[in-house]
Amino acid sequence: MSAVAGGAAPQGNIAGYNLRQVPQFNPQQMQLFEQLMGSLQGTGGAGGGGGLGGGLDFLSQLAGGEEGAFQQAEAPAYSAFNKMAGQIGSRYSQLGARDSSSFQQALSGGASQLSEQLGAQRLGMRQSAIDSLLGLSERMLGQRPQEQFLEKQRGEFDTAGDIAQIIGRLLGAIMGTGGGAGGNALTAVGGGG
Repeated sequence: MSAVAGGAAPQGNIAGYNLRQVPQFNPQQMQLFEQLMGSLQGTGGAGGGGGLGGGLDFLSQLAGGEEGAFQQAEAPAYSAFNKMAGQIGSRYSQLGARDSSSFQQALSGGASQLSEQLGAQRLGMRQSAIDSLLGLSERMLGQRPQEQFLEKQRGEFDTAGDIAQIIGRLLGAIMGTGGGAGGNALTAVGGGG
């Protein structure tokens, strides 16, 4: 069997050659590969919702900047801010200055600081999700689930093995050891028929 090597995978049969494929993954590996590729391509191949598919969906949402993906991560910060705002309000109420501009400035400063922190957190989460998806995509694209090659079509007397076998039969027939060919070189080449 001779193979033609090339940089790009052959797209079909070329005159005189057959396209051959040899699987490189077992069925479980192939199923996982297809699920991951489907998720990375956005076709829902991993069956979203939970497990691996849910994780890839979440990463995709983060990378895309979808609001819902950030809400769960930001909930503790909002809760802490509301608690802090309540404490500040309580202090200013005890002093009788809840309607003062300093109270408004304190709340405004806290809200501004929270906004900056959450913005930075979102940016970091989004960049991390993009990096994770790109890294996974790069690793997946480096995989070769099937090895493809072109195999030269065999003719009647195409390979060295065929030629050696014919010469051996001829020599055997000529020397009288043709395996029942009775010394007839033509029937030895034809297979003793």
